[in-house]
Amino acid sequence: MHVRVLAWIFPLSVSACALPSLEVQGRYASLAIDGTVNVSGAGVGAGADLEQAGLDDDQSVAGRLDFEFGSPHLIVLAQTPRFEGTGTLDVTLDDGTNTITAGSDVDSEVEFSLYDAALVFDLVPGDMVEVALGFGAAWLDMAVQFEEIGTGTTIASAEEFPLPLLALAASVQLGPVQVGAFLGGMQYELDDDEVSYLDLDAFARWKFLGLTRLRGSLVGGYRMTDIDVEYDDGSSVIDNDLTIAGPFFGLELAL
Repeated sequence: MHVRVLAWIFPLSVSACALPSLEVQGRYASLAIDGTVNVSGAGVGAGADLEQAGLDDDQSVAGRLDFEFGSPHLIVLAQTPRFEGTGTLDVTLDDGTNTITAGSDVDSEVEFSLYDAALVFDLVPGDMVEVALGFGAAWLDMAVQFEEIGTGTTIASAEEFPLPLLALAASVQLGPVQVGAFLGGMQYELDDDEVSYLDLDAFARWKFLGLTRLRGSLVGGYRMTDIDVEYDDGSSVIDNDLTIAGPFFGLELAL
């Protein structure tokens, strides 16, 4: 009798432990961009300061997905900020065909699509404290454009980078509040491309709805992405050193 009961309970308990969980965050982010952009036919020179170039902060929708099935934990992050504004170039930019000299007034635009996906495995599993390490990939799509006001002279560049990632995730549960962070990055050289990428996503969530298989939480946090890329684009060399950072808030639904 006892053997039959255990034989019935065991697969149910294993099945319950193995039930996957899915957490989806919708976010509204306010992001600022800082750094320099250099476009040079000679491949040398200082970069244009983006604050001087007049780029405004971006308000956009972003998201995060967590899919956990035991120790493996899939984390996906997505954001597509676009920064625009009018300012003045503090250096001369020359793409080998067009030139915009220092002191020129310009309409500026920098646009990104940033996606991270990482599979992490528990090093410190637990209900209160969890630390996980893993690997994944990122996709970076960026476009830069400066148009001189009055003449219409335009210097632009666009490039896409697939990036391998090393990833670290950690969280602490404090009653109805959980604090978590994700850090992913990599530095590499491939052909004529040099890329350094670091992405930090930190958040706190407060559970306001808890049912059997549905949980709702308010989310607030901070996202910072540091990008340093150098690559050839036609007859010019592009060297961008950029940081995108800012707070976000939103809602999380979990199953």
